[in-house]
Amino acid sequence: MILQVVLLLACLSGAIASTSACCPPSRFNAFQYVTIVNSTTRIRGLYYMVYDGPNERYLLTGDRLNNLYDTTKVIYDYKKGIAYNIDVQKRSCTTFPLHGKFEDQESVCVPRDAVYTGRSAYGFDQGALDSWSYEYNKTHPDGRHQNIETTVTKEDCIPIITTTISTDAAGGNSLHILGYNDFYPGIRDISMLEIPSYCRA
Repeated sequence: MILQVVLLLACLSGAIASTSACCPPSRFNAFQYVTIVNSTTRIRGLYYMVYDGPNERYLLTGDRLNNLYDTTKVIYDYKKGIAYNIDVQKRSCTTFPLHGKFEDQESVCVPRDAVYTGRSAYGFDQGALDSWSYEYNKTHPDGRHQNIETTVTKEDCIPIITTTISTDAAGGNSLHILGYNDFYPGIRDISMLEIPSYCRA
């Protein structure tokens, strides 16, 4: 019953949680609600995510918020360093290079240097999820600096919501919010991560 009836009861505690890294199950399916805002853009979408940590790849498909059900999908393959942008209806595919490390993507793990900022509960009564919140920073080779706040379940480190504020080398700011729902450990349909024949060179 993860993330149903989102009611945040902020209960700041004096207790200090371990700052050791934690990660959710290495393979999972979830819906991912995305909001991106900067000086020129405002994007909102609801995607289905398939995350395959052992093979360093993940998929985002459809945009249910804009009625694009499974017609488009992007597969990010960090072992190959390539992403595939696939339109299933048109049977078309384009690729683009990936940079950085897989473990830094999507912020699903809490890194070892994260600072514990408090506990909270999502839901109500016996259905409430106990969660921990953390904050940490990243600086990228391109000069981008990110301040990341993330909330994960106390058990299993399942992501609930992650907020990232980015400042680029020129001083431009952007806000990126990821919310997770209907989290399912394991991969229901591994064929979703197969690259179609019309994508291959």
